[in-house]
Amino acid sequence: MSKFSPRPQHDSWSQQCEENSWMNNPFYIEASKEFSGPFFTMVEIRGILRDSQRLTAVEDSLQYFRFLISRLAQVDPGKLKHKEKLAFWINVHNALVMHAFLVYGIPRGNLKRFSLVLKAAYNIGGRTVSIDIIQSSILGCRLPRPAQWLQSLFFPKAKFRAGDFQKEYAIQHPDARLHFALCLGCHSDPAVRLYTPKKVFQELEIAKEEYIQSNVRLHKEQRLLVPKNVEYYVKEMGLYPAGIAEVIEHSMLDSFRKNFQQPQQGKLWKKIEWIPHNFTFCFLLSNELIK
Repeated sequence: MSKFSPRPQHDSWSQQCEENSWMNNPFYIEASKEFSGPFFTMVEIRGILRDSQRLTAVEDSLQYFRFLISRLAQVDPGKLKHKEKLAFWINVHNALVMHAFLVYGIPRGNLKRFSLVLKAAYNIGGRTVSIDIIQSSILGCRLPRPAQWLQSLFFPKAKFRAGDFQKEYAIQHPDARLHFALCLGCHSDPAVRLYTPKKVFQELEIAKEEYIQSNVRLHKEQRLLVPKNVEYYVKEMGLYPAGIAEVIEHSMLDSFRKNFQQPQQGKLWKKIEWIPHNFTFCFLLSNELIK
């Protein structure tokens, strides 16, 4: 099963989690000091180990999960309001991605892994809905993919047709903050969280701010290292390039913002460097999903 690495608050807590994990669930947990701040209580999945004994230990949970998935066939997303659709499709997207890896494992090579995941699908409202359809046609947020030009040959952007169910399932308008909510199992992806209809806008804003806080770095007080996910967001918001500084500074904690500013010039940085998307397999789960 999955190998986890939590962000513990202290060593004794880490040791206790490691011991309990073997008794109560199939996950091996070990300490990590890689992250801090908003990701302090996150859990990282770095791989999936095939172990029938541990799978048997969680068979009841798996059965319940399969039952929940089967009920999606009776859901009619076309009747949902915008906020309800937004939360629904984010949760379904991320659950389907993780489900695909649990069922089929992790293929070697990024292209094989993405080909597997993008074709994974659920029966939702009597329709077959894949990851690629959710991104391209329903949420309007296509995530980065390795060999993007090659992927476009196998997964061309879908177009709406009259009476097409995808149009009925789609949200009213795209939200650029989805770049900080959707996950394809990559190291550069945002954390997987549970989104709710009533607070989905607030939750997306928090996800955006925490992603920027935890991934933007200042190198030798001259170069600001920023993930490509932030660039995609800024461009979709129509803020590129003038609004980059405002977006990043707005999301920074006060303690970090002081380190990024240059009092002499009144600028946040001298040069920005975009960090390439890291497609290495990884999941970061919020603490609420593993309780």
